Amino acid sequence: MGFIAVLGLVGCGADASREKPLATPSTAAPMAPETSTMPPPVVDTLTPLDAGSGTADAGDAAVVEVDATVPVMRPTSTPATYPRPALCDRGGRSDLVIDLFCGETPAHVGNLADLHFGLGFVEPEVIGTIFGGAVVISHSTALSGDVVSELNPRTIITKGQQFVAFSRGVQQVEFVAADRMTTGQINFYLLTFRQACNDAAGGCKPGDLYTPRIESDWLSFKLEDDEDLKNTVSDCRQCHQRGLEQPILLMRELVGPWTHFFGPDQEEPEGFPEMTGTGLLQEYLRAKGDERYSNLSVDVLRTTVGFTLQNLVTQQQPVLFDGSEIMNERWPWTEADGYPKTPAKSATWYSQYEAFKRGEQLPLPYHDPRVADHAKLQKLSAAYQAYRKGEMTVEELPDLGDIFPDDPQIRAEIGLQTEPGATPAQMLIQACASCHNDVLDQDISRARFNVALGRMSRDNIAVAVARLKEPRDSILAMPPLGRRQIDAKGLEQLISYLQAESRPAADDTLLDSAAKSGMAGVKK
Repeated sequence: MGFIAVLGLVGCGADASREKPLATPSTAAPMAPETSTMPPPVVDTLTPLDAGSGTADAGDAAVVEVDATVPVMRPTSTPATYPRPALCDRGGRSDLVIDLFCGETPAHVGNLADLHFGLGFVEPEVIGTIFGGAVVISHSTALSGDVVSELNPRTIITKGQQFVAFSRGVQQVEFVAADRMTTGQINFYLLTFRQACNDAAGGCKPGDLYTPRIESDWLSFKLEDDEDLKNTVSDCRQCHQRGLEQPILLMRELVGPWTHFFGPDQEEPEGFPEMTGTGLLQEYLRAKGDERYSNLSVDVLRTTVGFTLQNLVTQQQPVLFDGSEIMNERWPWTEADGYPKTPAKSATWYSQYEAFKRGEQLPLPYHDPRVADHAKLQKLSAAYQAYRKGEMTVEELPDLGDIFPDDPQIRAEIGLQTEPGATPAQMLIQACASCHNDVLDQDISRARFNVALGRMSRDNIAVAVARLKEPRDSILAMPPLGRRQIDAKGLEQLISYLQAESRPAADDTLLDSAAKSGMAGVKK
């Protein structure tokens, strides 16, 4: 799993529990859209908790770190069930998450608002003030990045060194909390929840996953930390602790122009050819209007800026997205001609993309602020507007995750698949080397496969082949659902390549170099 990637909580693994939406048209009469299925909140004024005391009763949702005069929302939902997290009995850490989920009284969490409340976040209308902040991102390399767009953004809400990340489309919430016992230590968590649709015939549909339904009425959930996740496809450490002694928060674009962040709702600059954060916000608002999203009011969504998180992460990052340089290279301006009619290639971006293809660093976010296909965006936006007006049932809502261009080269550069025409060795680097290399933990079963094939036994290669043959929606499938994919033809080529008795020597040299680099990047 991961946290802030282009401030989008960077992740390398996939969510093994995610539901694959299957749209089923309905002939039922249109119904008004759901704005919320939660009972009306109870507004109260709470007594503040002494910062850092760590004495909060985990079951007392009325004790949160806020000013005593700030109104907050008490949970009024039916709480979801959950097994006692293994992390509670492991010891060695103390933070707000431990307070909430490891006390004698079970946590009252039945929806996203309850979770925010339990972790001490004030009622969203005051987020953006001194009590906390929020950012909204239209493109991410994090766990849910393959469903994130300007129509279905990723949000990160922060209060001090506590962070909560969420995007619709995937049944999970990521959070990071500062540890009270060890100065400078941050703890990573993943909460995976289930809805009623998980048990329905056909599973969850787009209307269950991309509307307010996903934020409420959770039936059950499971909480795991980075230790629980270390040998899964949702491993936090493979990005946040890659080649490091301690995990860090990752932020790809440390300074403006905040290429993939929503900006304030204001007038667009005249004559500028590139999509801005304000433009991304306006694309979202055309579809969603005043709907709450990620438990944030539209008033908050209209005022977010990427700067909110700039000073909360370490300035020493393994890879950086130089948004200003990339933008200037794409749109070179001259006094005689102004801006070109079409963007040029950014040498800065493509040099780092080539480094990724050699296995030297993780991929950067896409060079263009807009990742959505324009025609698909317009169609899906119109569908969501129809849903909100009651002209389309929630069951008829199309898949908002199917919004990216179909061009395979663009999809590769966005991070959705391997490059068209890639050789089997290149596919291994692009789709597998981020997890199967020399840099990550070598004491877990994931390390039994390494892209340096010359070191692999035939038995371990046979296991890899079997995983490549798994159905794409299988929990055992490789590459995992939600990560960079290989098309059917490429999979056939890769399987044949792995089953062959020998390979070109140049391939072994390339793969061995990628394995040793481990996509660790260069610390800056």
